Amino acid sequence: MQDTIRALRALQELDTDIYRLKAELKRLPEERAKRRKELDQQIARCESQQKHARELRTKVKEIEDQTSKERQRIRKLETEAASSRGDVALLAAFQHEIKTLKRDISGAEEQGLELVGQAELAETDAKNQRAAIDEAEKVFAEFLGNVERETKEAQTKLERLLAERRQRMAKDLAPESLALYERLLAAREGVALALLDGRICQACFMEVPTNLYVRVARAAQLTQCPSCDRILFQDLG
Repeated sequence: MQDTIRALRALQELDTDIYRLKAELKRLPEERAKRRKELDQQIARCESQQKHARELRTKVKEIEDQTSKERQRIRKLETEAASSRGDVALLAAFQHEIKTLKRDISGAEEQGLELVGQAELAETDAKNQRAAIDEAEKVFAEFLGNVERETKEAQTKLERLLAERRQRMAKDLAPESLALYERLLAAREGVALALLDGRICQACFMEVPTNLYVRVARAAQLTQCPSCDRILFQDLG
């Protein structure tokens, strides 16, 4: 049974590396997707700010067009007032409308100036965001290159380890021992064996009974931890 335990420990060493590589192959595309999403969100915020700036500029243009029409109306009213020929009531009406238009123009110009300031701030912010995005795109492109390289390296190592694993499974282990190991490997996230240090399982850190400790020491059969179910072994140096 010592030979079986040694074979399982050797297989566990391989599987530890295999699980690590599989985790890495899963992590890399997840990290890539996460970074791409963050960059896309950054781009979306920039585009939203650019759109906001354009909308503000459109409002400013509308105000300018409206005040231009109102100035034209004032000039027309002034011409008509000059030719009113002493009609006091008509002249008063002209003057009232002119005063109202001038007040509207003044208020619109103040609003326009405020909107211009807001547009300039939005444009500056969008410009700064665009610069940050350009830099982030360069970093992301470099990251993609690293991901591709690391993925290829991890995949190559994984294929080599899997091939070595198949060889060891074929010649070193009895079917029932291998079946137990495989079940525990899947159930315990890639760790099917646990070192028994004294009477303490080094996987779950629970103390095992004395009779179980003796069984592990004798290595007459595969013995499992009553707490975490892993196959126990002792490091005999």
